[in-house]
Amino acid sequence: MARGKSLKIFMMDGDVAGRWICTLAGRTTKAYRIPRKLYKECADIEELKRPAVYLLFGDGDGSGRPVVYVGETENAYTRLKEHEDKKDYWNEAVVFVSQDEHFNKAHVKYLEGRLYDIAIQVDRYDVMNTQKPTSAAIAIDEQAEMEDFIDNVTVLTFGMGHKVFEPLVKKDSASDDLSGKQIFYIKNKANTVDARMVRTLEGYVVLKGSKIRETNTKSTPPWAKKRREQLIADGTIKDGIFVRDELFSSPSGASDLITGNSTSGNRMWKTQEGITLGEVIENEKQALGD
Repeated sequence: MARGKSLKIFMMDGDVAGRWICTLAGRTTKAYRIPRKLYKECADIEELKRPAVYLLFGDGDGSGRPVVYVGETENAYTRLKEHEDKKDYWNEAVVFVSQDEHFNKAHVKYLEGRLYDIAIQVDRYDVMNTQKPTSAAIAIDEQAEMEDFIDNVTVLTFGMGHKVFEPLVKKDSASDDLSGKQIFYIKNKANTVDARMVRTLEGYVVLKGSKIRETNTKSTPPWAKKRREQLIADGTIKDGIFVRDELFSSPSGASDLITGNSTSGNRMWKTQEGITLGEVIENEKQALGD
């Protein structure tokens, strides 16, 4: 059974839009959330002058996807000053330090490489690093410590509102196995549509490899046309195929875009056995006594 975690947030400036310090109870991992405009206010924080791994967050320039840069440093304050001068896309930095002063250069290089790999694999954000970071070789016991630190980083990052390390669909760690998920389908006889979707806590995820109708119809909702254009522009859809998982807030939103028509997602999406999403939801409600 999963255990609960306690996340503590201290608003350094007494303002929700200001600087935060975030920690997990019983862990030595500490995160500083620093808005770009306030990084100079951190000049006297000694923890930010030690080895650290950090993330720069921003909004994509017209792509619709958020961006992230993954870095490591021996002095976070100095590095943020450099990025203020050289990188214009970020508006917020999150710096991770160890409260027990355990980190050295090799540790943060290892963390940088691993966090970069996870961000690329999850593929929610455009990763702005111009090249893959060179990881460091550390002892096996230190690797275990760093992997624990990464677990803490993923929780703290999510707690600060960034899902860069959170997969849209949690799969078997060694493969793309979805055997534990209930998959819904939309297909047509002409084979112009062949899509798969799963439900998650966030919403409805159309899976990588799903094929959409490439042309709009008279009944295609305007928002669906716009969303489709956006997904094509940012590379999520290529030649009518989803090349990455994509989240939708409603099943109808997903089916509208896929079919090019105004649809009822509860009726369009069906299991392999032909049971509609609406029927599945109704059966779940009855099972709960609703």
